[in-house]
Amino acid sequence: MKTILTVSIFLFVSLSGFALGIDGNWATHMKAPDGTEMVISFAFKTDSAKLTGVVKTPNGDFEITNSKIDGKDFSFEIKFNETIITGNCTLNEDDTINMKVDAQPMGETEMILKRKK
Repeated sequence: MKTILTVSIFLFVSLSGFALGIDGNWATHMKAPDGTEMVISFAFKTDSAKLTGVVKTPNGDFEITNSKIDGKDFSFEIKFNETIITGNCTLNEDDTINMKVDAQPMGETEMILKRKK
């Protein structure tokens, strides 16, 4: 009985971060073309299968559009000048988000977002 209780508590604690979901404030660091490091922040809000929010960069704030949520996977777009930037994301159990960014014609990159506390 003690073992079952211990395993149950461990599972609850380990999954509690994942249960927090996508909602909240996230951040990542990336290098600008000139080599300087910059912080990119994401404020996500979910409503059923829709994601809204804003991406904050040193170049300004950009509204999230054309979003989709499918379980732990989600995607969205932002418009920067005339370029549509797509983020394809996966929420991880360790309270991080893996994001593949497609900003054609500039190319693709990957980043890891961490929840701001």
